[in-house]
Amino acid sequence: MSKYKFNKEQLRFVEDKLGIRGKLSVALRFFITSVLLAVLYYIVFALILNTKREELIIRQNQLMEQEYKKVAEKMEILDKVIVDLKARDQEIYRNLFKSNPPDIFQDHNISSLYSRIDSTSDITLVHLTTLRNSKMEVLVNNQRKKIDEIFKILDTMKNLTSIPSVLPVSNISPSQAGAGAGRKIHPFYKTPVDHPGLDILSPLGTQVRTAADGVVEDVIKSDRGRGNQITIRHAYGYKTYYAHLGDILVRESQPVKQGAVIGRVGNSGLSFAPHLHYEVTLNGEVLDPVSYFFAELTPGSFREMKINAESNGQSLD
Repeated sequence: MSKYKFNKEQLRFVEDKLGIRGKLSVALRFFITSVLLAVLYYIVFALILNTKREELIIRQNQLMEQEYKKVAEKMEILDKVIVDLKARDQEIYRNLFKSNPPDIFQDHNISSLYSRIDSTSDITLVHLTTLRNSKMEVLVNNQRKKIDEIFKILDTMKNLTSIPSVLPVSNISPSQAGAGAGRKIHPFYKTPVDHPGLDILSPLGTQVRTAADGVVEDVIKSDRGRGNQITIRHAYGYKTYYAHLGDILVRESQPVKQGAVIGRVGNSGLSFAPHLHYEVTLNGEVLDPVSYFFAELTPGSFREMKINAESNGQSLD
């Protein structure tokens, strides 16, 4: 397209012919303008229109967001249900046993670590794991020292059957363990009392056996208190005590061997139900009887019996 300019000498418009440089300049401006317009058109279409793949991704993201909201709502409902069930379970326990339920398994370190594991850096996780391993090493070393001490003590003892180490009632299951040693609720007075032994639920007439070699120190026959009772003196300062018996099959000063039948389970004295009340003392100190069943219980059975004894808040005598 030609351009015109006004010629003052001729007083008219004449055609302005461009040279090569002028033509190149016009062509360059035209090219730059075209490129800028193309980029502008691309940006506009990219913002307004999406490709099929982009539309699919957007749709998937929307569906995932909807599912996430649904799952979050369900999790919130489940959390509320769990909290409500826990509160009801604790209330039922309090009503039945008049005491707060025990919190046996507490490991706040693990739960706090798991709650932060998604947002915690690798260095922090390694640090926490290292600390936990160090604590475990200390515990393992302490347990190893205790085990070594036990073996040293055992080496000095000639007759191991003089240490209470068997169940006073044979072939019982962990579920037969009633209230253990500690503060428990009295079954009749409904008041907290010291319970120095373990209640073992068994049918009337079940054989009761001595937990170790010893000598019968005391025999009591009574319809009150602990009812019919037997106390046996063992070596190394140990004594075992058996109460609420039905029949007594030994006499005072009689030597007995570990596992010998000394009586039968009864419901004598102030007893809520047929059971054997069993105690272990060392130099007059009350011990946890469950800890002295190591000769007959597997680790799993010991753990279950320990939990039952600690969590049962009401004694039977």
